[in-house]
Amino acid sequence: MADIDLIRSHSTGLDGGRETVEAVAQKLENKLGVQYEWDDDNTLAFEGQGAEGQIDVQPDTIRIRIHLSAFLRPMTDQLEKKAETYLDEYIED
Repeated sequence: MADIDLIRSHSTGLDGGRETVEAVAQKLENKLGVQYEWDDDNTLAFEGQGAEGQIDVQPDTIRIRIHLSAFLRPMTDQLEKKAETYLDEYIED
């Protein structure tokens, strides 16, 4: 079970959703050194210092599941708010 599990609606379709997720992943890679790769057309897996997870893209939703290390778990609420901010900034509804 993920420590953080977020779902957001979007109105950009499957291709637009993938483009949005790719843009967020690139920003996290550049800013925080997060490594990522697409597992298939709709799922992006990522791993960074103390966190790993996946982003599932559907034609009308994006779901992020993040598993935190024991070190980061005490900051779950703060990290969840940060993830929500990223989603709200990038996802068009």
